Amino acid sequence: MTENHSVKLKRLQKADSGTYTVEVSTSKNEQTLVTYSIIVQEPVSPADLTVDHVSSSSHSCILTVTCSTGDYHISSNFTCDTRSCYREGGEKPKVTASGAVLHLQLANQSIICNHSNQVSYEETYRNIWDLCPNHADPTDGVSICQVKMAVFSAGLIIMVSAVITVHIMEKIKKQK
Repeated sequence: MTENHSVKLKRLQKADSGTYTVEVSTSKNEQTLVTYSIIVQEPVSPADLTVDHVSSSSHSCILTVTCSTGDYHISSNFTCDTRSCYREGGEKPKVTASGAVLHLQLANQSIICNHSNQVSYEETYRNIWDLCPNHADPTDGVSICQVKMAVFSAGLIIMVSAVITVHIMEKIKKQK
């Protein structure tokens, strides 16, 4: 016990989980102040993301994926077109016996499999456009800035070539 009447627990192990009671004893009586339930958690195991099925048409791409770790797994379907992707049904996050959460989500153009608790997290992700290349995000195409740069570069090359050609022609005329 420290001077400020707090308790610091070090090197806890899973077996140390349980109910702890704080009691104050005086010469006259004993009084329970508070009861704490302590759960010691270990770091989570890695999360595994598996693409079970890809179905593609000219309009959309449907992915069935599974997020798993140890004895637990959750599956969901994701549908993508050329503009966006969205989750279609599937299982909700699953809480494991140890209190960890297994979660499957769509964020930043990736499917993310996350296994986490209050101590640690493990995450695996796959870019959705790598899985559905025929339905790639239109923002990944050629930008207007890239087109302007290509046109400007081509124009510059043509102008430099014209100046060099004129210079060479003038030099040939002087030699005659």
